[in-house]
Amino acid sequence: MTEKNEVAVRTSSERFLNNVQTQFSTEAGSPIAFSPYEKQLAQHLFLKLDSVLKDLEAKRVKNGEKKSPYDWHNVNMRKLSLDAVHSVQLGLDALIPNHIHPVPYFNGKEKKYDLDLRVGYVGKAYYRMEAAVDKPKDVILELVHETDKFKPIKKSLGTSTESYEFEITNAFERGKVIGGFGYLVFDDETKNKLILVSKADFDKSKKSAQSQTFWNNHPEKMQFKTLVHRVTEHLKIDPKKVNASYLHMENKDEEESVRREVNENANQEILDVESMPDPEPPKQEKQPEPPKEEPKKNEKEPEQQSLYDSFEETEKALANDKAEGDDPF
Repeated sequence: MTEKNEVAVRTSSERFLNNVQTQFSTEAGSPIAFSPYEKQLAQHLFLKLDSVLKDLEAKRVKNGEKKSPYDWHNVNMRKLSLDAVHSVQLGLDALIPNHIHPVPYFNGKEKKYDLDLRVGYVGKAYYRMEAAVDKPKDVILELVHETDKFKPIKKSLGTSTESYEFEITNAFERGKVIGGFGYLVFDDETKNKLILVSKADFDKSKKSAQSQTFWNNHPEKMQFKTLVHRVTEHLKIDPKKVNASYLHMENKDEEESVRREVNENANQEILDVESMPDPEPPKQEKQPEPPKEEPKKNEKEPEQQSLYDSFEETEKALANDKAEGDDPF
């Protein structure tokens, strides 16, 4: 990168930082000031977002799509600023793989793109461990295959520490995944915890996904993501470390699902996200009215699919000019 380009990027990232702080202060009703490290994280977030927008715009032009251009003029900065502050305050770095995945949705009401800052499984594990009462010194995560030998060792009268035995008998032909486990390691070994995740747990996560795209194409990656989330859910969170940003990210998935559905229907007469009955047919003149049937309900419109999922799959999707994905976690 030339010196001129470096100056341009730095100027743009500084404008982004100032915009985020101003927008957030307006919404929150109180000023906010980032620390030097948080400013660095905000600049990293800008670089990631700017790269995603440029790639999407190049794809839009190449395919001759007539929808709104993917540029900063068409980004809903009000929503982005709120999400950006929360991600920065949790210490999430957009340039680290699987920390943050920017996923654009067109907001029909605002006529702009909402850039949903989805927290990847690495990012979620990071901020959950940072907020734990006892931060583990190590976290071991493994998928268990058909040919592996796995034996959990739980606490008992003769055993004061949870543990396990795990052996890979055939490294290159391990068979199908039949489950997984996570092992939280602490300085005090008596606090070590073994968490088991069954094949049924994986199937449940797959069933609840907004789409099956990545589950069908990359099942082991999705199973590993599920494992990470299930294991970090067992960390005991310190109330003294919980802040608004932590609560925002923990509740974000459900809120985004509802918001996307409302935005998708913003240009239609019916805004209710619940299914509604069809109107009754008009009565015919001079003919006996037929018995009324129960009005049929419209099927609920499917969730708008996200463009990308994990960091690796985002880059792959952009390279292959694909635009559908899923992030059910």
